[in-house]
Amino acid sequence: MNKNLAILLIVISTNLFGQQLSECGIDDNPKLTKNEAVFLNEYINNEKHKDYDLTDKKIIFVTGNSGNLLGTKSAYFKQIKSRKNDTIATWLIPLNKKEQTASGGYNAIITYWVKTLTKRRKRKIITEFRNL
Repeated sequence: MNKNLAILLIVISTNLFGQQLSECGIDDNPKLTKNEAVFLNEYINNEKHKDYDLTDKKIIFVTGNSGNLLGTKSAYFKQIKSRKNDTIATWLIPLNKKEQTASGGYNAIITYWVKTLTKRRKRKIITEFRNL
C-alpha cells in the first residue's frame, strides 16, 4: 500500500513540475511570475541557493563562459525545456542591498552555462543593468 502511494505521489509531482515549466519563460520581464518562482525554487537545489526564495524577485540572467553575455528569461527557460530530464549548469547569486540599489532594483543574478563569474564581472553586470 505504501509503495503504491509513493509511486502515485511521484507521478503527480512530476506532472505538476512539467506543467509549471510549460508556463515559464513566456516573456522577458525580469520579474519572475509565480510559476517561474515556484519552478526555480525547486530546480535550483537548496545547497546552491541557501533557501533563497525567488518569489516576486527581479532577476538578471547571464550566460557565457565567464558571464560575459547577458541572457534573457525566455532563453534561459528554453535551455531548460530543451534538456528534458537533465538540469543545466545554473547558479543563483543573491545581491545585497547596495548591489540591488546599484543595479536598479534587481534582486539576484542567475547564471547558466557560466564557468566562472568574477567579482569584477559581477560589478560590471550590476552597472550595466542600472542603465536599463
